[in-house]
Amino acid sequence: MKVLESMFDKRSECLSILVSMSLAEYKEITYLSFTRGGNLAGQRDVIKRSSVASKIRKRMNDDFIAGAIFPHVVIGLLLNNENFNVLKKDAKEFINHEFNKESISIIDGMQRSNIYFINYEGNEDREIRAEFWISNKSVKLLYRMLVLNTGQVPWNTRRQVEVIFENLSKTIIESVFEKYPELREKVEIISVDDDKRRTQAGKYHKSTMIEMYLGFNTRKVKVDVGDELADAFQRFDMMEAIDQDISFNLFVDAFAYLCKLDIAFSECSSNIENGQFKEGKDIFGSVPACLGFIVACAEYIMGKIPVERDNTIKNEKNAKLKEQIEKIIKKSEDKSDSDFLALDSLNDVVAQLPKTKIGEEMRSTFKTIFSEFLKYDEMEEILSLEAFWRS
Repeated sequence: MKVLESMFDKRSECLSILVSMSLAEYKEITYLSFTRGGNLAGQRDVIKRSSVASKIRKRMNDDFIAGAIFPHVVIGLLLNNENFNVLKKDAKEFINHEFNKESISIIDGMQRSNIYFINYEGNEDREIRAEFWISNKSVKLLYRMLVLNTGQVPWNTRRQVEVIFENLSKTIIESVFEKYPELREKVEIISVDDDKRRTQAGKYHKSTMIEMYLGFNTRKVKVDVGDELADAFQRFDMMEAIDQDISFNLFVDAFAYLCKLDIAFSECSSNIENGQFKEGKDIFGSVPACLGFIVACAEYIMGKIPVERDNTIKNEKNAKLKEQIEKIIKKSEDKSDSDFLALDSLNDVVAQLPKTKIGEEMRSTFKTIFSEFLKYDEMEEILSLEAFWRS
């Protein structure tokens, strides 16, 4: 392997190292990732069923056999801070790097890799080029993949968001558990493949998490994850939001606040027999309630759109929000044997909402409720949450 060029991307704080390497070296480093569909959730696997793809693949195969040079493959490499800083200081050290194949992903070049491996025998020493996109944060690798896919077949919102969440979910949960270790045994994210239902507080579907992450960054309760992104600026704004560490960290806190409230509310007694909300765990078992709470947190911290506060103010607001959440939890614990949740009142409010577009109505209602809920200064004087449900 030879290092041809290295550049540091100041915008994403990633290191790009362009190398030439033998096909044997390339296979040794990337084959595991290739067999896993790129080892990056949402990455397009080798296209096999399309007649057009079949023709393109044959042409690529014939070109490679004839000696064509393909554009470089982009390989994602996730490193710890120490190793990342070593390469940042001296990229030439990369030739001595010992690769952990689990940390390798093929960001761009699955079709080219397929051609390389089909023609591997007899071409082991053939030189190819690859760009290593190196980061100490998985979110940066996602950003790079979204950029590379911008000019290809359009992705709808659901695909983009699921890709983002699939890779960020581990980082989000790890960050939550690191910052709030008391939640480690109480919180679980349920995927579609798990085939589980939420049966207790602290369990959340991935689809709900996806909407909450988007809602927090856009500060909107209406998140349409099904429509295609017709506006290129929406795609760019989404990537901008992913790339802002402060927003990510604030979302981690907001999600932790929701988890804590969810668990606290589930421990409050309730004797409700009818209605959507019969127990405390039912409140955040509702997607509209989750979205309403998260967006209320986002507005409290970052202000209403189009306000853009600086990071110092955001952190100050977040600190106040944390204090408010702690007050509410303490209040619910003090009233655990009373009707603090006032779920009968909440059910009445929901029952009176217009039945047309009920989901949107509920999201907007919960956002208004929780906005009042979070900014009320004298929580000690509140006897029950009825004061907010009917606000």
